[in-house]
Amino acid sequence: MVNQVITEWLADGRLMRILNDVSFLDSSGKLWIAKSGTIINGASIPRFFWRVIGSPYVGKYRRSAVIHDAYYDSQDEPRKKVDQMFYECMIVDGVSKIKSFLMFKAVRIFASYKKKAG
Repeated sequence: MVNQVITEWLADGRLMRILNDVSFLDSSGKLWIAKSGTIINGASIPRFFWRVIGSPYVGKYRRSAVIHDAYYDSQDEPRKKVDQMFYECMIVDGVSKIKSFLMFKAVRIFASYKKKAG
């Protein structure tokens, strides 16, 4: 079952708050959850790719982008696993293999994954 992504734009016009839990069960049986209340910014898909593929908030890859963004911010999982989930979720949600691969490569090469302080 594909989760519907329900969000609200915040006052700055760039950030969004997730209003419902959004999840994906990957092929290994891991459940990925972007929790309700999480603030996302779409930054895990590099902005300069938005012209080619669209913003992270539209299209068949919306769920994968939201979950990916939430995990990039929380850093609860290694970046490589988060990126792999992103790719797999896109395929499951009907994004073409070519577009999924290009988006996967874009986040692997260009996305910012800040190290936790401490």
